[in-house]
Amino acid sequence: MIKSQNNKPINFTQSILEDSPEFWIQRPQMLIQFQLSDELSVVNRNRLIQKTIYLGGYYLKYGDDKFLDVRNLFLELVYHPRTSQPGFRLSKNNEKLDVYGDIQNWVEVLRKYTIQTNLQQKYKIIKKIGEGSQLQVFKIRNKLTGQLNAVRIYDKLKLQNSPALLELVKRQINIKRQFDHKNLIRLLETFESANHLYVVEELVEGGTLENKLQSTTFNQQQIIFIVKQTLNGLQEMHKKGLIHGDVNLKAIGFKSEQDLDSLCLLHYSKVMSINAARNSTKKMMSQRTSLKTDKTHTSDLQQLGIILIRLLTGYQYNQFNLPSQMDDIKSMLNFQQISKELEILLQQLLLIDFELQLSDTNTPLEVLKNDIFKKQIEPSNFILKYQTLNEIRRSSVQSDNDDESMEIRSRVNTLPNIQERKSDSRSLSNRIKKNILQPLKISKFNKIDHGANPPSQNSQRRPSNLYQLPRMNLMPKIKQKVW
Repeated sequence: MIKSQNNKPINFTQSILEDSPEFWIQRPQMLIQFQLSDELSVVNRNRLIQKTIYLGGYYLKYGDDKFLDVRNLFLELVYHPRTSQPGFRLSKNNEKLDVYGDIQNWVEVLRKYTIQTNLQQKYKIIKKIGEGSQLQVFKIRNKLTGQLNAVRIYDKLKLQNSPALLELVKRQINIKRQFDHKNLIRLLETFESANHLYVVEELVEGGTLENKLQSTTFNQQQIIFIVKQTLNGLQEMHKKGLIHGDVNLKAIGFKSEQDLDSLCLLHYSKVMSINAARNSTKKMMSQRTSLKTDKTHTSDLQQLGIILIRLLTGYQYNQFNLPSQMDDIKSMLNFQQISKELEILLQQLLLIDFELQLSDTNTPLEVLKNDIFKKQIEPSNFILKYQTLNEIRRSSVQSDNDDESMEIRSRVNTLPNIQERKSDSRSLSNRIKKNILQPLKISKFNKIDHGANPPSQNSQRRPSNLYQLPRMNLMPKIKQKVW
């Protein structure tokens, strides 16, 4: 029993996400692999009987030809009035199934697919972290475990008034329910009240890859690791028969602020089945011989290749102009002195031939077989390090001070009998030995590494992400001597 905003009891019979009014269904026309099977107590004609039931995916087998599709059924935890055994209740349209016994594992699986009504009993809302025209996103904490998650809150009235939006929400929920992979967002459970729909998901606190490029730079090992983790997420989607369709810097997020291993794919609004994508593209290819300017065609791997170019060079290219930009890309890679292994990886991702893009061999799994992903990555590369503008300025000032002190020490080494001083605490020579400093061999006016200079401001190309440091006066300040 749920209460509305006016505290009037409302008896739910069917979720806003549910289309079919039927509670029991016949055996599905598909192969079901059962993951749970237990002999539990069930209520049958007001009697408690022992029965073996099975659960495979989102299908619950009650009898040989009696099944439940548990998606969007209401789930409620109950206790038997006489035996006090814990149990769960699945219900829809005034029909229900009560099951009692050791049901903990069952509830853990069912809560992903079913609808619950007790959000405020399980979670504490902390703060709002996002908002859109159709939803709000809040950071929440599980009251029992302390786990931090995110909840997407939809207004049911808006959903009912917009069938297209309701279908999109249904589709995204059904897609996310299929995922249980670290490089994809996991949907944990769904709640519903009289006025709102609540979708609880994993929390993404580390921002997107686009945000990361504004605050840090990646070395080659980190770039390879980012591509590998993205491919792992895409491969999991391919196993489910899906393609992402919108792989970009904003669609790659991090669940943790500094842990690179927390990478996950976001934004599933353009996800579609592989067969539908291939059939659609093949149909267009039969109608015209060239798809080079077709902006409806998407390739997850090609989009990832464009991201790889951005990470390596800092330049952003358009997926639909790749054929005309390949020579420019090759020149840029040669200028950046990219390794041969990375060039081979880019060739796998940036396939221009659409027939090859549609082939069964052009999959994330095939790309993951590249030798570049077999090398061991240093654990230190999993942790991102950020430099704020103030830290950069402080390091610049410290660098100038170090240059002046090193020049003084280089002069001190030329003083006679400096090693005969006996004071350990104040001796300059002892301090030199402890710091293992050598005299400067170059003028500090020539200390700038010209190989790391950013491109000219007159260049038409966008600056590389490798050169995100603010402009600073690298020339040291010359103090005038007072005579």
